[in-house]
Amino acid sequence: MSVDAGARKFARERVSDLIYEDLRDRILSGALPHGARLPAERDLAAEYGVSGQTVRESIRALTAMGLVSSKQGRGAFVTARSDSLTAFSLASVIQLDKLGVADVLGVLGALLTHATALGVTRASDEDLAQLRESAENMLVPSPEKSAENLSVFLRRLAAVGHNPLLAVLCGFLIDVQVRLALELGTKRPTAWKKAAGALQDDRMALVAALEARDAERAVMCLETYSDRMRELIDTASQSKRFRLTDTDFARLVSQLSADQKKLLD
Repeated sequence: MSVDAGARKFARERVSDLIYEDLRDRILSGALPHGARLPAERDLAAEYGVSGQTVRESIRALTAMGLVSSKQGRGAFVTARSDSLTAFSLASVIQLDKLGVADVLGVLGALLTHATALGVTRASDEDLAQLRESAENMLVPSPEKSAENLSVFLRRLAAVGHNPLLAVLCGFLIDVQVRLALELGTKRPTAWKKAAGALQDDRMALVAALEARDAERAVMCLETYSDRMRELIDTASQSKRFRLTDTDFARLVSQLSADQKKLLD
C-alpha cells in the first residue's frame, strides 16, 4: 500500500469513527429509539458528505456494539437496550478477566444484598406480594420450570429496591446463576431436588423479613440464601458428573450474552 493510499484509508476510518460516535450518541440520547429504522445508507452518506462505504463501516461498528441490527433488504434498526448492552459488557469482563463461578455469584450476592436493603423501605405492598407469589411457586417437579421460576423470583427481588441500574446489573448475573442451576438440575436431579427444598425455607424467610420491613433480618436472610446457593453450585461444579471447567463457564457466559442479543434483535 502506498503512502497516499494509506493516508486515505486512515482518513476514511477516522471519518467513519466520527459518524459512528454521532449515531451512537443519537441512539443513547433517545433521538433514535429502540426499534427505529436508521436512515437509508444513501441518505446517511448525503447527510455526512461521505461515501456509502464509510457509512457501512460506521454501521458495522454500531452492530458490533449491539446498538443496531441489519436486516437483509430492510435496512438497519436500533436494537439498543440497557439489558443487552449490560449483558455484552459483563460477559466481556467475565471472559477477559477469567472470572470464575464464585466471583460472579459473589458479585450477584452483593448486588442483591443492596437491593434487599433498599427494598425494606422502597418496596410497595404489591412488590412484596408478587415476590411472595414467585417464592411460593419455586417447588415444582421440573428443573426447567424451576429455573424459570427462579429467574422470576430473583428479578423481582432485584427490582424491589426501585433502582433501575441495580436491576439491570443484576439481570445478566441472574441469568448466569439460573443457567448454572438448570445445568445442576438436568445432570444431578437428586441433588437439585434436595437443594430446592433446602433453599425454599431461606427464600420464604427472606420474603417474611421484607414484609416485616426488618432491614437487619432481611439482609441476613439474603446473605444466608446467597451463601448456600453459591456453596451448592460450587460443590456441584467440582463433582465428576457435573464437572464445570473454566472453559465451560466461559462458553456458558458467551452463549447467554448471544442469547440476550438474539431476543432483542
